[in-house]
Amino acid sequence: MDIKKLDIKTKLTAGTALAVLSGFVPPVVNHAQAGTANMPVTVQIVTAVNVANTNSLDFGRLALTGAVTGNNHTLSPLGVTTTAGGVSVALAGTPGNFDVTGGTLAANINITYGPAVTYNGGNIVLDQITLGGVGLTAPVAVAGGATAVGNLAGGGNTDIQVGGRLNFIATPGVGSFSGNNAVITLVDIP
Repeated sequence: MDIKKLDIKTKLTAGTALAVLSGFVPPVVNHAQAGTANMPVTVQIVTAVNVANTNSLDFGRLALTGAVTGNNHTLSPLGVTTTAGGVSVALAGTPGNFDVTGGTLAANINITYGPAVTYNGGNIVLDQITLGGVGLTAPVAVAGGATAVGNLAGGGNTDIQVGGRLNFIATPGVGSFSGNNAVITLVDIP
């Protein structure tokens, strides 16, 4: 093979590569102007709302006198009973209560009642609680799984009374039903 021919092949190969590269046009880059934001940042520290001295909510002893399905039986935070149809009160109930031990400077609180509490296989459902007493400026009713706003009375008034509403989904069996807890959460609204 002739050296001159080999040299020409090398030059042609190199030339082809250069031709391909020279066909590449870099994209035009437009530079955006940078923006600056001055964002104020704040934080507020509050005393956590804590509770203590919790006493049970007791609806008392109820006697079935007729059809109860679909009826509601309530006990207010003041101990007032609104009897469900088909039910008579054999022994009066007692509201539950607890003390607010922290966060007493809060004006407003979110009150959340966790999932509704069921008894006797779901025949009885505690589907609403009502908080009242001297610890709040006005009673607040909260359905199961919901949140409502309450106002703490302040000034050393820390006692909150708890009533509730029983919904008779079906006729319950005879017996004593307890052991399921109503979860109530209080959160300060700064």
